[in-house]
Amino acid sequence: MRIPRLLLAGRTLQSGPCEFDGDAVHHLGRVLRRRPGDAVILCDGLGTAFEGVIETLDGKHCRVRLENPCDDTESPLEIRLGLALLRGERMDYALQKTCELGVTHIDLLLTERVEVRLDGKRLANRMQHFLGVLTHALQQSGRTRLPLLSAPRRVEDWLADLQSMTSRTSPRPQPRRRLILDPEGEPLHKDGVADSFILASGPEGGFEDAEVALLAADGFERVRLGPRVLRAETAPVAALSVLQWLYGDLGGS
Repeated sequence: MRIPRLLLAGRTLQSGPCEFDGDAVHHLGRVLRRRPGDAVILCDGLGTAFEGVIETLDGKHCRVRLENPCDDTESPLEIRLGLALLRGERMDYALQKTCELGVTHIDLLLTERVEVRLDGKRLANRMQHFLGVLTHALQQSGRTRLPLLSAPRRVEDWLADLQSMTSRTSPRPQPRRRLILDPEGEPLHKDGVADSFILASGPEGGFEDAEVALLAADGFERVRLGPRVLRAETAPVAALSVLQWLYGDLGGS
């Protein structure tokens, strides 16, 4: 039987007893129907995970004895995804699958063709929902790091933030390959060796020409994934699959 994995964000995990309450207890006992004596994996979302054994579990509280650190399952690639806001289940699908495929950062984008409008309390609720989607995807896929999720912003603000982050990281940062998913771009192919990418994926209908020009001026390559036009929720999933195959750990090399 597959050992279930639970995220305890913000916790410091080490060998020995670990006590927790809240939603994780409900999920472990009521959803997964685990009992004392069963094995479980706890992770902190920052790269640390331990396998342990449930010692006590009731409706509100759980104690697990953590025993063995787990192997690292994270991809060697760092992939930052600028993802245009999508509607309803399409957004959930894109978040879930890109998390499973190893994305490290997800920056939500407000583009000209985005039809979703979020502000105030609705924005806070949706961000909490999106975080829950990523949490479940992490637990299901066996990851140890939770992708960092940023609030929606316009493309020009995102590019300015990327420039600022690059400047703070190092005066001579590692080169990153920057890609725009564009059905009119050049075919995506392997180009040398790379361990980090920034990927821009548009909404239904794609990026406006002015947005593509803005991205291209900032060093983004226009690339396509074959002869067919992919849906907005499918394109980033396909792109991450290709990048993980070419450069990451899906190819088995």
